[in-house]
Amino acid sequence: MSDGSKSSTDNVPKTLDDLNAMRRAGKPIAMLTCYDFPTARLLAQAGVHILLVGDSAAMTVLGQDSTATATLDYMCLITQAVRRGALGSFVLADMPAGSYEVSEQAIATAGRLRAAGADAVKLEVDRSQMHIVEALAGAGFVLCAHLGLLPQRVKTEGGYRAYGRTRSEAMEIIETAVAMRRAGAAMLLLEAVPDAVSEAVISQVDCVVLGCGAGKSCHGHVLVWHDVLGFTAKPAKFVETFADVPAVMLQAAQRYVAAVMQRQYPAAKHEYSMKEPLGESWSQLIANKPKR
Repeated sequence: MSDGSKSSTDNVPKTLDDLNAMRRAGKPIAMLTCYDFPTARLLAQAGVHILLVGDSAAMTVLGQDSTATATLDYMCLITQAVRRGALGSFVLADMPAGSYEVSEQAIATAGRLRAAGADAVKLEVDRSQMHIVEALAGAGFVLCAHLGLLPQRVKTEGGYRAYGRTRSEAMEIIETAVAMRRAGAAMLLLEAVPDAVSEAVISQVDCVVLGCGAGKSCHGHVLVWHDVLGFTAKPAKFVETFADVPAVMLQAAQRYVAAVMQRQYPAAKHEYSMKEPLGESWSQLIANKPKR
C-alpha cells in the first residue's frame, strides 16, 4: 500500500500451522464460502482467513435445490477460479456428494481438488466413514471432518434442523468428533449444534474447530457468502446479513436499462474514433455492391 501500512492479506493464514497458531493464540478465524475469481480476490483483500469452496454453490449459484447435486468437475473448476483470485490464501474445498464412497475414490477426489488449488478438503462424515478419513490422512491430505447437520444428506435424514440438542445426539457428535480427530482429521466443522456441544468437542480435541451455527466457543466461524450479502430470502437462524447487495445490483440494472432506453448510453465518450476518415469510399462500396 502506498502509505507503507500492511494490507489485510499480510497476516492471513497460509497453512494449517498458521491456523493452529491462531487457535492457540485465541484469535478467532473468519471463513466465508467463495466460488469465483473476483470474489476470491476481494475476500483475500478483506483479510478473510479461510476461503471455503463450498458445494453450496450448487444452490447459491446454480439455483439447484440441494448441495448434493454439485459434481466433482464443477468443484474443481470453481476451486481453480478461487485459487487464481487468492494465490496466498488458505483454500478449503468441499468433496462433493458421491465422490468419497470408498477409500480409493476419496483419495482420487482429494487429489483432483488439491491439483485444482485446494490446501485442504472437507467431507461430511459419520463414524461409519472413519476408514475414509484414515485413508485420506494416510495419503497425506489435510482434511476437515464436517459433523452435525450434513447438508448433503438433508433429503434422506429429515431436512434442515439443529443437531445435538438431546443428550444422545450430543454425545454422538462429541464421540464422533474425537474419533475423526484420532483417525487423522486436521480440522473439524460443526454445523447447527448448540454451543455446549461445541465447547465439549473443543475440550476433547487438539485441533481447529470451526462452526457454522455452532456457537461462540468455536475457534472460527463460517457463513455462506450469499447469505452475508442478503441474497437468501429465508436465511437460517444463525445467519447474519451484513449488506443488502441485491438492492444495489437491482438499482444498477435499472439504471442501465433506463440509460439505454433514453439513449444516454452509449455516449460519445464510449465510442472508438477513426484513425482516418472513410470519405466517399464506404458510400461508393455500398452503391457498387450487387443487389441480392
